[in-house]
Amino acid sequence: MDYIKLPALVNYISAIFVRMNMKRTSILFIIIHLLTFPSSVWAQNKGDFPYNLESPSETYRLPAILEEVSALSYYAPNQLATLNDEQGRVYIYDFNKREIVQRIRFEGNGDFEGLELVGKNMYAIKSNGKLYKFNIDIEGVVESIDTPFTSENNIEGLGYDKNSNTLLIALKGKGDIDHVKVKGKAVYGYNLTTEKFSKTPLFVLQDKDLERVLGSNSTKFRPSGVAVHPISNEIYMIASVGSALVVFNNDGSPKNLSILKRSLFPQPEGIAFMPNGDLFISNEGEDGGTIHRFKMKQK
Repeated sequence: MDYIKLPALVNYISAIFVRMNMKRTSILFIIIHLLTFPSSVWAQNKGDFPYNLESPSETYRLPAILEEVSALSYYAPNQLATLNDEQGRVYIYDFNKREIVQRIRFEGNGDFEGLELVGKNMYAIKSNGKLYKFNIDIEGVVESIDTPFTSENNIEGLGYDKNSNTLLIALKGKGDIDHVKVKGKAVYGYNLTTEKFSKTPLFVLQDKDLERVLGSNSTKFRPSGVAVHPISNEIYMIASVGSALVVFNNDGSPKNLSILKRSLFPQPEGIAFMPNGDLFISNEGEDGGTIHRFKMKQK
């Protein structure tokens, strides 16, 4: 893959977007995409991307308890499981009724950032790496799973890959675990069949790719949620800090980057799919939490 390396070209591109009154964050992520993806791939993906992220089909205003909604997972037809990042409680939100229809308490207070339902088992993870498992039909029985992560990793996302039966764990902070050194934003795996964590990341957003145009500002891209598309099996990762959505092929190679408008996505924290491919992204906000729904385009 050939990369454009001329600083003059970077400055020229920046100047164009400045004249268009675009924010610096948006400019930087557009430049990343131009520099790290072949132009032919960019043109193809732009047309093939299955969602219009500027026009939600529905927006759901969440109750006050979910002002700081930090995670999403598909739960049942017309229902999503959600988390408030300060409490060990799952809130089931029915988007037809537009209200919370069930509460599941599994732990006390804490910084909970990831949630995923696999069969009847719900998994929830704290930012410090503590992972919890409980059966949604059995109240009061919660298993704590040891992980190799610490608060320095700052876990922010939990997803599930059905093909490999693996939980995906997105790190907002350091990508290093044990004796593994990672220069970039990492996603690790927890195989539910073997009950073992991957010793190395499943994929990494390399620092060198970000630093090529961001320099010291590369730290502004921090993942906040991860999910696997139920039809294409592509991996979708959102970043609240950096305001972007990155799509990866299932081999971990990057495919598409979309800038998220702050007016729609003030603080994107959770991401989930319905089985039919509809995309949901949740946002924290001072005026209350929201969930945007995006219908999948029909080919």
